[in-house]
Amino acid sequence: MLIDFPELPLYIAQFQKRHPIRKKFLMSDIPAEKETPWRMTLAVMFLAQFSAGLGFSFVLPFFPFYFRELGVATEEQVLLWIGWSSVAFGVTMTFSAQFWGILADRYGRKIMVLRSMIAGSIILGAMGFARNPWHLLFLRIMQGAATGTVSASVTLVSSITPSASLGFSMGVMSTSIFLGQAAGQFFGGILAEHFGFRLPCVIASVLLFMGALIVYFGATEIFTPEEKKTDGLKTIRGLLDVKGFKAILLVYFLIYTLSTMIYPILPLYIEKLAGDNARAISLTGIILAVTAILTGVSAMLYGKISDRFGKTRILVISLILTGLVSIPQSFAQTTGVLFFERCLFGLAVGGILPTVNAIVSNIISREKIGSAYGMTSAVTCLGIGMGPMLGSILATMMGLRAPFAVLGVFSFAVAWLVYSVFSKLEQVNR
Repeated sequence: MLIDFPELPLYIAQFQKRHPIRKKFLMSDIPAEKETPWRMTLAVMFLAQFSAGLGFSFVLPFFPFYFRELGVATEEQVLLWIGWSSVAFGVTMTFSAQFWGILADRYGRKIMVLRSMIAGSIILGAMGFARNPWHLLFLRIMQGAATGTVSASVTLVSSITPSASLGFSMGVMSTSIFLGQAAGQFFGGILAEHFGFRLPCVIASVLLFMGALIVYFGATEIFTPEEKKTDGLKTIRGLLDVKGFKAILLVYFLIYTLSTMIYPILPLYIEKLAGDNARAISLTGIILAVTAILTGVSAMLYGKISDRFGKTRILVISLILTGLVSIPQSFAQTTGVLFFERCLFGLAVGGILPTVNAIVSNIISREKIGSAYGMTSAVTCLGIGMGPMLGSILATMMGLRAPFAVLGVFSFAVAWLVYSVFSKLEQVNR
């Protein structure tokens, strides 16, 4: 699975005065390594994002069962509530993402990471006190407006990493996200099965706050505030004029729309295959956890080899493999078969996130990277809002198996789009 917590970004740098960009909106490098402790900050952000991903995954993957605990009776109603809560989250974050991205370029990346993690801690803790589905819906709206740990962390790392190591750094960050998700889904499923869904919310809140403390005391950034405040609309128009950026926004939207179609479906699909409601929660956690671990491991490998063989090529390969292993999941008859297919899915999908993030960093200048990731976060969140609703509609009309087949077919289409647009652009920028 791709990550479900997109969000916002940040950047601006002191190096620009020492190393002015030679061509507008083209990648430039950062100061020498001795001036930027990027490896230490990368390690700190790995731990912080692991903690944040661990916290979010304690709760969010099990929302279908939580809605049922709060009184939503039928499968169709559960799918409807999941769909609407995802839309509320996605649409709210779509509007807030660009705002936070512009603030990141003005005031720094680190403060945006702290803001998103502290907000997430408060909101996830409040979810543990929800008394009806409307409370969860409201908190999902607040989550969309105030959080954003993934993109904020990714932008902080990308802003200090030498361009030659971007693929590796993006792979490391993707691995931290997926490993955090794996651990959270595994332990969250066990806790929820034995203690209900309120205790995992409280633990998740603590984990998000721990992530904020790690960033506050450990992360280092080089940041010089803008002497002159930039025009937000002018910045957006300038980014849209960058060759390939409109296409990458479309790719982000399609990737997250397709991947999140499965979110409301998978727990119910596992429950159906298991035939034992008592085991469904823990089985869901185990399958999601193993998938996320394999995704995290493959993300680091994909990120490393993309520095050598090209981001576009690795992204296309990963998308094609994702399509090939998604379609068979719609024909699974047992949880064992589905588990094996999800493992293959995890290995295939790991190359998508680090390569697409690295492509953005390669085509956008460093001083505009926060605004750029703010825009990618906006379309990502729109996809995250649309995907679960689309998946819920497909599952209601055609059954729980249909979204897996749709994911597979459209993965091939996105691979063709990426190859058509970015293969030539990557050769030009080399």
